[in-house]
Amino acid sequence: MTYTFIVNLRRLYHQRKTVSNHLLTGSCILCSGSARPDVDLCGPCADSLPVLGRHCQYCALPLASHCNLVCGECLRQPPSFCRTEASWSYQFPVAQLVSAFKYQRKYSYGQALAQLMSQQLAAAYAGQTLPDMVVAAPLHWRRYWHRGFNQSELLARVYSNQLHIRVFHGLQRRRSTPSQQSLTADQRKHNLRNAFHVLKPSAITGKCIALVDDVMTTGATAREISQTLLNAGAGEVHIWVLARTPL
Repeated sequence: MTYTFIVNLRRLYHQRKTVSNHLLTGSCILCSGSARPDVDLCGPCADSLPVLGRHCQYCALPLASHCNLVCGECLRQPPSFCRTEASWSYQFPVAQLVSAFKYQRKYSYGQALAQLMSQQLAAAYAGQTLPDMVVAAPLHWRRYWHRGFNQSELLARVYSNQLHIRVFHGLQRRRSTPSQQSLTADQRKHNLRNAFHVLKPSAITGKCIALVDDVMTTGATAREISQTLLNAGAGEVHIWVLARTPL
């Protein structure tokens, strides 16, 4: 039984079972009041989300100084990706919404955040060319089967629909690795080495790819996948995450 068959089988089962969870609820996911017509958040709750302030122009790490444009890590070792778009700081209530979306299958939470971020992405790229494709950070098939879905795939589908960008499905996580959450920054880098593979390199040759994930912490996943995409022929890689954590 191949990796692709297993993932597609699980994806079909998941989509048939939970299609209603992807529909708009019509009420605010935070206060249960009347939501905006375009997203399941009311105006006051949407405005209260912790906007990411001054940050590194490469990895979106929050910066204390208004004089710096690049963080120390990106100065020491420039990342393989060229920009990161992150809408919020990973703190209340965004942290709770993302966690519930990812681990408790609160799909409407992820959809609402992705819809709101789609609007912010459109503004961030105003007057610029959007990436050619979006690709979700993949899960190994064992973790996909256990969790039931890949949260990054749901986000990528929303961005694709809202921004009219094609989704690239040829990125595979070929090696199962321990969870990144309990590892140090150095351990995260070693943990992910050679974990990803591009199945159809010709499809991304010279293309600008937006890599979609839920949260960026150390940037180890983004760096490893970006390098994998570039080695496969991609022209450049942008990172799109809902939220960024301080180190």
